[in-house]
Order: sequence, then C-alpha cells, then structure tokens
Amino acid sequence: MTATTTENPEQLFDRVIRRIAPVWPLDSFVAVNPYWGFADQPFSQVAAQLQGTVGERVLMDRRWYADLLQTGKLDMTDVLRAAEDLGLAADEEGWRAYLREASDLPMRLPRLPELMDRQGHASISQYVVEQISHFLAAYYDRGQSLWSFPKDPKMGLFGAWRQYTLTDRSLGPMGLKSIRTQLLAVSADGTEARLWALQTLSIPSFAEEAYLLVLLKSIGGWASWCRYLLWQAELQGGTHGDLADLLAIRMVWEALLRQTVLPNVLERWRRQIEGWILDNKGKDLEDAQRGEVLLRASEIAYRRQVATRIRRQPARKKGTSKPQVQAAFCIDVRSEVFRRHLEGVMPNLESIGFAGFFGVLLDYRRQGDHTARTQSPVLLNPSVHVEENGPEAIIQARFRRLRRGAAWKQFKLSASSCFSFVETAGLSYVGRLLADTLGWHRPSIPPDEAGLSETERATLECVLPPSLSLQERVAMAEFILGGLGLTQGVAPIVLLVGHGSSTTNNPHRAGLDCGACAGQTGEVNAKAAANLLNDPQVRKSLVEKGWDLDPKACFLPALHDTTTDRVDILGGMDDPRLDVGLLTELREALEKAANLTRLERILRLEPDMRDQKAVARNMAFRGRDWSQVRPEWALAGNAGFIAAPRWRTREMNLAGRAFLHDYDASKDPEFAVLTLIMTAPLIVANWINMQYYGSIVDNQRQGCGNKVLHNVVGGTIGVLEGNGGDLRIGLSEQSLRDSGGGLQHEPLRLSAFIEAPTEVMDRIIADNNVLGQLVNNRWLTVVQIAPDGSLFERRAQGQWGAI
Repeated sequence: MTATTTENPEQLFDRVIRRIAPVWPLDSFVAVNPYWGFADQPFSQVAAQLQGTVGERVLMDRRWYADLLQTGKLDMTDVLRAAEDLGLAADEEGWRAYLREASDLPMRLPRLPELMDRQGHASISQYVVEQISHFLAAYYDRGQSLWSFPKDPKMGLFGAWRQYTLTDRSLGPMGLKSIRTQLLAVSADGTEARLWALQTLSIPSFAEEAYLLVLLKSIGGWASWCRYLLWQAELQGGTHGDLADLLAIRMVWEALLRQTVLPNVLERWRRQIEGWILDNKGKDLEDAQRGEVLLRASEIAYRRQVATRIRRQPARKKGTSKPQVQAAFCIDVRSEVFRRHLEGVMPNLESIGFAGFFGVLLDYRRQGDHTARTQSPVLLNPSVHVEENGPEAIIQARFRRLRRGAAWKQFKLSASSCFSFVETAGLSYVGRLLADTLGWHRPSIPPDEAGLSETERATLECVLPPSLSLQERVAMAEFILGGLGLTQGVAPIVLLVGHGSSTTNNPHRAGLDCGACAGQTGEVNAKAAANLLNDPQVRKSLVEKGWDLDPKACFLPALHDTTTDRVDILGGMDDPRLDVGLLTELREALEKAANLTRLERILRLEPDMRDQKAVARNMAFRGRDWSQVRPEWALAGNAGFIAAPRWRTREMNLAGRAFLHDYDASKDPEFAVLTLIMTAPLIVANWINMQYYGSIVDNQRQGCGNKVLHNVVGGTIGVLEGNGGDLRIGLSEQSLRDSGGGLQHEPLRLSAFIEAPTEVMDRIIADNNVLGQLVNNRWLTVVQIAPDGSLFERRAQGQWGAI
C-alpha cells in the first residue's frame, strides 16, 4: 500500500481542515452549522461521504420515517412528490418496500488504533483521544486551572504537544513506551511533522484526503475549537496555525502507532483500506439520495402547513390605523409566541421582527475590560465600538467585589487550604446548599450584572464612541429605522426588545441568549440603538432629511427573559416626552402577554399544569433550580424563516417554530435591507437550524450527550462528557428530548419564506458565495411569497415552482 499523490501536500491539509466547523467558547456560545465545511457540496453527497468515511449520520434512519408514515404524520403522496423533485423513481410499492428494509450501513474507513484494541485490555483508540484532549485542556486553559501550562510561543501547538508527550508517563502502562523514543526522531516543526507522517502512513492517494479527515474528526471537538481560533484570526485579516498543528498531532500519533503495531494488525488495516477503496460508493450515494427524499417529504408537509395559514390580504382594521406603540423583537422563534399574544391583548400595538443586533455591527467593552466582545452576528466583523459609561464610584465598587469573589474562590480551591476550608466553613454552607436545592436564590448572574445592585446597574449606559461624526450616527439611525420598516407613522412609544435567558448551573447558558448578538443578551444592542434614536441632534437631522418622526416619540430599550417570559423596560422612563398613561397600558399588556405565553409554553414542559400563578412560579423556579436540565426548550422545533410584512402572519399561530422577520419590499427600493436579511439573519438561522438538526440525527458526533455528565474544561472553552474524552459540541439530549424520550425537535432543514421579487433574490443568492452554496446545494430552501400570497419554491436560478 503506497501513496501516489502528486499534489502539494499543504493544499491537501488545508482542504481537510476547512471541512471542520468552528465552535464558540461557552461565554459566547452560538449555534453553528456542523456541516459548514461541506456546504460547497450537495446535501446527499455529503451524507454519503460522512457516513462512508467517519461513520457520521446526516440523515435519520428510514425506520423513523416509516413510523411517521404509519402514524399519519407523513403522507406517501409527499414522498412520491419529493422523489420526482430529486429525480428518483416515484414508485409507491418500491418506496414502501424500501421503508420496510433494515438500513445497510456503508463501510467506513478504519483508524489504526481501533484495530489495535483488544477485548479485556485498555482501549488504544480511546487512549489516543484522551491523551490529546488532556494536553489541549491544559494548553488552552483560560484560568480554570490553578497551575498554568508553561508555553513557549515560538514552539507552537505541535511542538508543545511533542514536548508534553516525551515526558508523558501514561505511555508505559498502555504498552506504548517505545513511542517516546520514536517521537524524538520527529521534527518539532508541525509542517515537517505532517509531511513525515503522511509519508510514513503511505495511504493510497484515492483514500488520502478521506483518511486525514477521519483522523481529524476522531478529535473533532478540539478540532472545532482550533477552527474557531482560525475563524477569529481570519476575521481580523490574519491566520492561525493551531488547527493544522492539531492535524499534525493526530497524523503523527497514527504514524507512530504504525511503526509499533504488530505485522498482522498492520496487514489487516491495509486490507480494510483497500477494501474501502474498492467498495461501491454509488450504492452509498443512492441510499443517501433516498434518505434525502424522505427528509424533503417531511419538509413539504411543513411548508404546506405554512402555505394554508398565511394571509392572502390584510385584515380590515377598525378605527385608526396608526399604532400607539411599536415593539421591535428579535426574530428568535421564542419571540413569535410573545409577539402574537402581545398584539392580542393590546390591539393598538404593532410588533416588528428584526435580528436582535438591530442592524448595527457593534462590539462592546465594559469599563475595566481589556478587550471588547462581539455583539453582532459572528459571520460579520463589528465596525462600531460601544463603551460602557457610568459613575466612577460604581465602576470601582464592582471591580472590588469581583476581585474579592475571585480571591475567595482561589482560596477555596487551593491545595493548601482545601481541608482546612472544608473543616472550618463546611457547616456554614448548609444554608447555601438548602437554598440552592429549594431554588431560593436568583439564577446565575450574567457577566454584565455581576458585582452590581439593580440600582447601580440602571446608572450604566451603552454609548457610541465620540469619534463617530453626526453624519455617521444619522446614517446608522436611518439604517435601523429602514430595517425596522419605520419609514413613516412612527408611534409615540417604540420598544426595542432584546432577549436573554436566566438559568443557573448551566455551562451552555449563552446558547440560550441571542445568536444575532454573538451569544450575548440583546441588552447592549437595545440600549445603544435607543440612545442613538433618542439623540436630539440625530433626531433633528432625521427630520430635516424628511423622516416622519413625531417629536414626542420615545425609543425605549427592553429585555425579554425567554425562561420566565418577563419583559423589563431598561431605561428612558424618565423622558419628559413620554406619555405616562400609554406607558402604563403597555406595561400591563406586557404582563398579560407574559402570562399567556407561559401558559402556551408550559404545555411542552409540564402538560398537566394550568393555573396561571402556578405556571409563573414554575417558570421562575426553572431558572433558579441548579438541578434543572430543561429550563426552557430554547429554539427546539425551529423549521421556518419568514421575511414579509407582519400582516401576512398576524394572528397566525406558528407555534414558536419560525424566525419571524418583518420586511416590506415597497420600503426597500434598493433592496439593501433584503440583502442584509438574506446574507446575515438567514444564515444565522441556518446555523441554528442545522445545529439542532445535526444534534438530533447524530448526537454522538454532532451533539454533546448527557447534560448531567458535563464538566467544564478550560474555564470557558467547552465541556467534556464525564471526566475525559473529546471536547463535546452541539446540543445535549435534554435540549432535544423530553423526559420520556420523545423528540421536541423535528429534524428539518430550514424553509425560508420571503416576500420579494424572485429576480432580486436570485441576484442576491448569486452574488453571495456562502448563501449560494447553502441554497444551491439544498442546505436550506427559499420560497417566494408572491403579492397575491401564492408560494413558489426556488429550484435553481430563474426556476421557481409553485407550491
């Protein structure tokens, strides 16, 4: 078995590492499309490729669809239609026979350590992953460990691992002591080590790229972390070599094992690779195409539900048509439920859906922080730098409290004091443990609230940098107003509602916050936008430019807690322009809407609970309960994205399954807002949708397993399941299934319903490479809402078929 590749090896390595999707750290955890690196290929082709190399599922087992068919949740007519759409035979008997057959999993590429595993002995394949993972946890630690890993920047990741492994005493008990001597002969330079390992492994050229992907995927969680480091560096115009070095680490491990393995095991490994090369890949692709047909059939059924409910014409309004209050919410699917109920209890209110960053690409730096954090979609580079502003005395008080807390934690965890601390303070912790168990404490404090009282927090503002000229601020205000559709008839009160979640003992709490705000709450964005739109100079300039703005109109920031469904107004209530009576009516409506939203959401959490007060207590307790594994369902169930005037969906029950973005093409003559929607919020929604999808179809590889077993690693890097193994990514089983094991998320690709001209959408898709790949390779579906309410699905550029 010899390699015959003639291409530049570095191009091969780069292709492999680009297949890995990034994962964000816990303090800014955002949903990621786990198949991001494969978006340049058709969906079914990727499904066949990953199943036939890594053994990773991209499609649900056919038996799952057979059960849907049997229970009437899936119709054979839709299956046959989906087959025709994808160019397969629409033979009903053939499909019924196919659904009765057991799945025949394709042959996958074997890693050498797997063939070295022997029953009754410690697993070599597991040890390799553990050894790399332990090293990386120490190397990347962000302050969790009391002793930091000594690092030499000149050495790089691979060089540091090599030095670590040369002194690693765990090799001996595994029977791998000889590897240390062999590793001495390997260069400490990652590039040279990769080339040495590639030559030593001598993989046939046909299987070379696939095998390297299998190796990197075997430590895929940490590979995703290194991909994040590369992503962040490239966003700033730089680069980062750790992912390439991680590939070198894994390749060198494989090459070292090849040199020590018994001849019979080596021969078996060679034969299996040759067998994989000769295996019929066409059959694997055909099976993946059939699986995509079943997936598409389910999506057809969902799109039909939306099509039958969407409004064809605006409802007739009684009395004045101008709203007294306009409330802009994030497009998050959880906002859809609240918006619907808020409009129901306050008819003179108009709700608006817009991505939670409100169209301003900003980052935010608190007083005392060394670096800013991103508060806009992670796909885009922030261009506006917002600062925290407040009284110096409060800033210093927060710093002192946080410093005391950090010192106390350091003392509790230090080796010299652990026994004396337990002996001295143990009994004093009984009250704390009892309070935690009974949920008496508040939820975990978000970073922006830590060290502050509620009164002190209210004094802090989010201000735009003074360096921004009036012209730039006016341009930002115009973009926000245009994006929100507030080109005319602005109400006396405009509420800008960000969202966040209150939970405790939850490492992935940021994943419940706003994805459009880079895994942070939308508080900063709402405050910054409100301050900008209330600025007297900006308002004056807007009016001079012809904007229809009532001088008494007030923009108020607010935050929607998606765990308790409480909406708090965060400031601006002392504005002399504010209509106090209208504000009182709004606050009462927000409370009524919260109660109705809780009653609807509780059906998925506690189906037998009906009392309004009991429901509110239950929701609040879920956020405080340290043992609660399902504080809320977050975005489970998401399947649709709708960008259209609100009247299309007003009073339409979308069951919290749709990202709801307001858009009126008549107010967007240059289609700048549409371009932003399709190239930022839509792609963020795709990331969320595909993370839920991947976590359902293969939780072992694209999810993070059992939440109860999670342990935080590296401070904020991520979690391990148990005390070892690979870094886990994606969503836990408890975020997807109820306590009885039933799915709370149906695995569907995103269906985007957009009311805009087809030729304009075709142009936007063609001009944006990322969006073009997602749409043309069937990672999401775009559907046009025509002016008469008819729906047309995009099949290819210029080809739109009626639904």
